[in-house]
Amino acid sequence: NMSAPVKTEYLRKAVNYFEQAAVSGKSLDRIYFQIAECHYMGFDYPKALEYAGKAISVNRGFFPPYQRIYTIYVILRNNPKAAEILEDYIRVNPDSINVQFTLAMHYYKKMKDMDRAEKAFNQVIKISSRTANEDYYMENSYYNLGYILYGKGRPDEALSCFIRVISIDPENYNAVYLAAFINMESFNLSEAEKYAEIYLSRFPENEKMNLVMGKIRYLQGRSGATAYLRNSTRAGTLDTVLAQGLYHEILREDEKAEQLLRNAMRYFPEDACLHLALAGIAARKKDFSSAFNEYLTAGIVFYKNRAYEQSRVCFSEALKINSRVPGVYYYLGRVYEEKNNLLLAIINYKSANSLKPDADMLLHIGYLYGVKKDYGKAVKCFDQVAEKDPKNSKPYFFKGLISIWREEYPAAESNIKKAISLNDKNETYYFYLAVVMEKRKKLSEAIDSLEKAIMHNPQSARSYNFLGYLFADNNMEIDRSFTLINKALELEPGNGAYIDSLGWAYYRKGRFETALEKLLEAERILKKTNTPDAVVYDHIGDTYKKLGKPREAVKYWNKSLDLEKNERIRNKILENNND
Repeated sequence: NMSAPVKTEYLRKAVNYFEQAAVSGKSLDRIYFQIAECHYMGFDYPKALEYAGKAISVNRGFFPPYQRIYTIYVILRNNPKAAEILEDYIRVNPDSINVQFTLAMHYYKKMKDMDRAEKAFNQVIKISSRTANEDYYMENSYYNLGYILYGKGRPDEALSCFIRVISIDPENYNAVYLAAFINMESFNLSEAEKYAEIYLSRFPENEKMNLVMGKIRYLQGRSGATAYLRNSTRAGTLDTVLAQGLYHEILREDEKAEQLLRNAMRYFPEDACLHLALAGIAARKKDFSSAFNEYLTAGIVFYKNRAYEQSRVCFSEALKINSRVPGVYYYLGRVYEEKNNLLLAIINYKSANSLKPDADMLLHIGYLYGVKKDYGKAVKCFDQVAEKDPKNSKPYFFKGLISIWREEYPAAESNIKKAISLNDKNETYYFYLAVVMEKRKKLSEAIDSLEKAIMHNPQSARSYNFLGYLFADNNMEIDRSFTLINKALELEPGNGAYIDSLGWAYYRKGRFETALEKLLEAERILKKTNTPDAVVYDHIGDTYKKLGKPREAVKYWNKSLDLEKNERIRNKILENNND
């Protein structure tokens, strides 16, 4: 409780004593830090920054002065500078998990820089997974990362983060709550119910979670929906209006239900339960036009959220009311295509096309025939479009694509060049022409085609990667290869194929340890997406061979051979099996 003048005098004396101690030249990092603290307590921030900086210059691994500088910049609301000082310390001590976590939170909360926050929280998770640290850092990093990813429109990744939080701390009910809601948003009803039940076991009166359970049972037509909906009508919120509407619809109190649901629609225009309820009410009133529209709307909402079975049911109900609307068949086709039932997808697309002929629809039907390897029907579709519209470049491109799949590269070259003659500004055409030229061993033409692809679409990650890979694979312009591949990764971070290209460029540069690190990373990513690649395995084998590890090399060449028969790789295995 000393007065300001007295405090100032004591701090001045303290600084004087520390300065006398500094004459010895010993423990200068601690002395300068204490001088900085005196100036900080006296609100002389410039001097505090100066001496904290001196302490760091003496001992870059001494954290307290970094922390003081960080605090001062936060007080001064200079958040970029505050981040910089933590970044400086992390360069000295990269495994300092508490500093890395503080930096991640600083990016997230103070700078609102979600990209840097995402990277920083991922770094905390990496540190935590390889060092002994309390669960706090990993749990909270996953939790905050989940929020960031959800805000970026990546709900699946966000959900994975919240599930990881729950595995660390099953009583983190905030994460349980979010897991229930994200699963409900994507209509993964069984998982939504699982987490909703966990949450309600702890907070049985929570209105929002009762609404989630009520909607799950409503969509499934199960008993018990009314009890949950009744529990969610006590809060007096907007959710209450929706819950009451669904509750009265189940009881067939249609007039009251419809009024409530119409009011709720102003706030929840894309709630599938709401539209299904209105469809049921309209059907009972014999208002089939409204019932059709509500089923169609519900189906589209389900489709957007990848709830394909629920969307199929809605579109089928709509068709029972009116079978002459091409859009319904179109959406059903998309549903079946997403479910990989290509035959039913084609049938529905053809129904849509018969009601409303469309060149792009016919081309897509041809494409799906091609995927099914029914090449004759595919080409017939493309020829029909070309006959009706000779200046349309797309049928020639698709004929070229079919020729690539059939490994008929001269025909592919001819068709894609015809497409380019009709539309010489399409990046996709140049990209696939490069694929053909590379297969035909026309390297310079492949490179030229990719240069044109990039010119017409400077955001084409695949073209940057392919061109960079061609340079690396042919051991030419390696420095430019790095530039191109890194550009591809800048546009599509975490792409396994592009990371393989980068690893192969490092291989060509003779940096085999770094090459192996990148190639194994590519393998992990492709394994996670269930898209293993024979070329990646071959590259890893070659790199292990260069590192003097023939057994590991043979192991990966065998993996490559299991995916794709290749005499060149078989010979490498035979040559190295006895090493």
